[in-house]
Amino acid sequence: MFLGRKKRVPAVVPPATGRPARDPFEAVPLAAPGVAEERGDDGSLVLVHRVPVPPRYARLLGRYLGRERVSRTVLDENGAFFWRQIDGVRSLGSIADAVRVRLNQPEAQARESAIAFTKDLMKRNLIQLKLKA
Repeated sequence: MFLGRKKRVPAVVPPATGRPARDPFEAVPLAAPGVAEERGDDGSLVLVHRVPVPPRYARLLGRYLGRERVSRTVLDENGAFFWRQIDGVRSLGSIADAVRVRLNQPEAQARESAIAFTKDLMKRNLIQLKLKA
């Protein structure tokens, strides 16, 4: 009954020949449009992101009243230092090196924390990354 069946030969997947993966530390972080800095009462840095109300029928009244959604993110001392390094010119690698020097961390730990903080800021739509050509 099973003797006439052919065995399946695993398909050989050719290696990927596309562009090589880019180094994330070559990307240049930029502040997202609509993000502003404020000082908190205790001197901390607060990032304010204003997002206009989308033009939908359900939000028609809010749009005519000029309402907008505002989110505030309070940064600690290390986060504020990282934010001040973002100038649209410096790459993420050079910012990670500045963080490493300031916090006296090993290079691997500084790079890991820079990637984690960048991801967090991107999830909150506070920064964007510009890739070098």
